[in-house]
Amino acid sequence: MAKVTGRYGDLLSVVVPLSYNSLSSPGRLVYNRTSRATQFPDGVDVRVPGFGETFSLEFLDPSKRNVGSYFYTMAESLVGWGYTRGEDLRGAPYDWRRAPNENGPYFLALREMIEEMYQMYGGPVVLVAHSMGNVYMLYFLQRQPQAWKDKYIHAFISLGAPWGGVAKTLRVLASGDNNRIPVIGPLKIREQQRSAVSTSWLLPYNHTWSHEKVFVHTPTTNYTLRDYRQFFQDIGFEDGWFMRQDTEGLVEAMMPPGVELHCLYGTGVPTPDSFYYESFPDRDPKICFGDGDGTVNLENVLQCQAWQSRQEHRVSLQELPGSEHIEMLANATTLAYLKRVLFEP
Repeated sequence: MAKVTGRYGDLLSVVVPLSYNSLSSPGRLVYNRTSRATQFPDGVDVRVPGFGETFSLEFLDPSKRNVGSYFYTMAESLVGWGYTRGEDLRGAPYDWRRAPNENGPYFLALREMIEEMYQMYGGPVVLVAHSMGNVYMLYFLQRQPQAWKDKYIHAFISLGAPWGGVAKTLRVLASGDNNRIPVIGPLKIREQQRSAVSTSWLLPYNHTWSHEKVFVHTPTTNYTLRDYRQFFQDIGFEDGWFMRQDTEGLVEAMMPPGVELHCLYGTGVPTPDSFYYESFPDRDPKICFGDGDGTVNLENVLQCQAWQSRQEHRVSLQELPGSEHIEMLANATTLAYLKRVLFEP
């Protein structure tokens, strides 16, 4: 929730305004090159509501229209299986604009909640994460002692994880991406998207993508993952290069989570793979599509495959054909898989 010198309002309502001209600063972060961290604009305070509850995860839009539905169907299914919201079914929402190194208190609270649930309900927990939440969870697990993980974590179910970064991030940084929301022009939302450290954090990584792959084509320059510094200079956003340096080493790619892992991933949905600009960077590009879930490229599955030989705990992969990035949360196969993990002997 965002507070702008007054009462708190929902951040989604701030980021998705009713008119172009009302797009203002509450959703934007300000990067400080000295502290190498972001801060809120003057007069703005942002709080993430409902840690330990599920309401802020079930619907991204407080109006609870279909466009804002997120974990709702999954939560309803879990309740039908005997779980209770706020008790043995809990959520751990976070400020998605920030990378994990800026969210230290969040991970302390997460660890405490896991330990509390273990004590209250007499057994280890099952973690379920979606999208960037998976990389957050990996960051957390890589920093816990193995003995702690063996005691408190039964399994980690990963949905649509961008382990190796996603190609569409380059378009977001260059020209903005309004996700087909008609009331917002891409350039209007671009400043806010750039200011989120997590955007630069999710650029493609060399442990997953080819060094030679061209992600962005322009009349004068082509950009691979080796050209990020030049890319940030050319789009006029040099803070992004500092953000990338701050975050690219946060997660050790070759270090598995050290818990039983289930990787569910969507395929068969056209997913942005590379971008062709006639006018760079302030015009929309032509998009070349590859395989994936519409957001996360299929290349990210390689990370789960690599972990199969790097940890003793089981690593399982489950393809979700035709499953889009958000829709996979309500996919019948996903829900059946979750139920099987929860109730297996």
